[in-house]
Amino acid sequence: MNLLLPVLLAATIAPPPSPSQTYRVLSQTYTIDKKYRSMEGPASVQRIRLGDPAKPVELLWITGVRTEMMAEDGATPQLPELMCHVNIDLDPTFHQALFDVKRPVSSRLITLSQGMLSARVPPGFGFPIASNEPLLLFTQVLNLNIEKPNNLKVRHRVTIDYVRDRDLTTPMKPLLNVGASGMVPLDNNPIALTTSMTTSMNNPPAGLQHNGSSCLIGSRAPNGTASAADYVDPQGRKMTGHWIVPPGHQVNRSDVTWFMNLPFDTRMHYAAVHLHPFAQELILRDTTANRDVFVAKATNPMSGIGLTRVDRFSSVEGLPLYKSHTYEIVSVYTNPMRENVDSMASIFLGLDDREFVRPTSAQLTRRAAVLFNTASLALRTQAGAVTVTLARDQAPETSIQVARLFEGGSLNGARVKAVGPTIQIAIPLSVETQKLLQPLRVEAGLQHRAGTISYCLPQAGSHEIVLSVAKQDGADPQCTAFGRIDGIDALALSPSISVASR
Repeated sequence: MNLLLPVLLAATIAPPPSPSQTYRVLSQTYTIDKKYRSMEGPASVQRIRLGDPAKPVELLWITGVRTEMMAEDGATPQLPELMCHVNIDLDPTFHQALFDVKRPVSSRLITLSQGMLSARVPPGFGFPIASNEPLLLFTQVLNLNIEKPNNLKVRHRVTIDYVRDRDLTTPMKPLLNVGASGMVPLDNNPIALTTSMTTSMNNPPAGLQHNGSSCLIGSRAPNGTASAADYVDPQGRKMTGHWIVPPGHQVNRSDVTWFMNLPFDTRMHYAAVHLHPFAQELILRDTTANRDVFVAKATNPMSGIGLTRVDRFSSVEGLPLYKSHTYEIVSVYTNPMRENVDSMASIFLGLDDREFVRPTSAQLTRRAAVLFNTASLALRTQAGAVTVTLARDQAPETSIQVARLFEGGSLNGARVKAVGPTIQIAIPLSVETQKLLQPLRVEAGLQHRAGTISYCLPQAGSHEIVLSVAKQDGADPQCTAFGRIDGIDALALSPSISVASR
């Protein structure tokens, strides 16, 4: 009895687990009419939200994802080996602005693939997300073994587990999503595999062209080209994340320091791995410390082609990763076939997010309104009021960027100067303003007409951001016209502007 007393006391004192919520969704119905290699089967993308956009915005924590293969009715189980991928992706621009993150955001949150049909972070940890935040759900099917599937119809049934922050008795520990993919050089490399229409070999092997890039890292790597499978590394080499394994044994090593781009020293609490059939293992290696961080073994089936299990990592204590260290992915494949096979090696991590600042529901609601829903921004000058009406449909990302600068106070004290046919608003590029900048490209935007206002991408070495107001018609290919301005005369007469009271 005395031995049981500490256990009973611990059970009495320990807080009850936070009630977990589930979001369940069915993919579209896929028809399997032949064999498909990895990445070649039918696929689709669905836009989902865990909460009701009509209700107040709240902070949620994603703790796990699982998938099941079902028949067309969505209820009858089908063979798990028909599952190729489930990816849960963030909208990086939305997430970065909504959570006021001061660094680039990776789009890939969680990946499931053959050999790993479920993922769960350790207890007490979660990926933060807003209830109104859009997620992209990618699903894809696979058939490596059934010779005559006879138009077999299947669907993914995906379940996302999450916790409401308001239900927590103990604060959740935030995870930062980081990913990395093994690479091989594209140029003059016989094992490089065609992955896009823009980057291809002269004579790609028959049956090995892939039209997907679903399990590679896209937004984290700054040098991505037209396909998320193709990159230019820091040395200027063209790289691909799909490559060929000829018959026999193959070991590939890839520097992934630039992929991971760690913002600070941290600890790894979660890791999921994506490999293709005939993989033996994937190693995340700290080359600075000359040690393996994590080794994931892959189990191939006794018969047929596929993966029955791929190791994953989950730990409350975690493992250290260092910003100043270099890291590589080592992938090991053994191809027993008489023909070439395709391969990949990607890892998806959940790391301690030391910079996370927990927003209140009021802050999330406010940011969502200003950043994504507000139709116009109000400015004031010494000569009168100025209103900018945003063209969110024509320039969505630029509108969010300008709204973020507005919300962050960067427009306070911006200088106004008339230069020929345009009036330029120069925003000082301070350290705090730099943290508000998101990776942007020139969008189509509005036509450059008199009365439009444009955002001009900062030039290398520049100490300011320029908003250009057109006094007459004309195009500027370096700038995106993101809205129309009311009060251009007041703007022309004023030396500075500020954010109007709201």
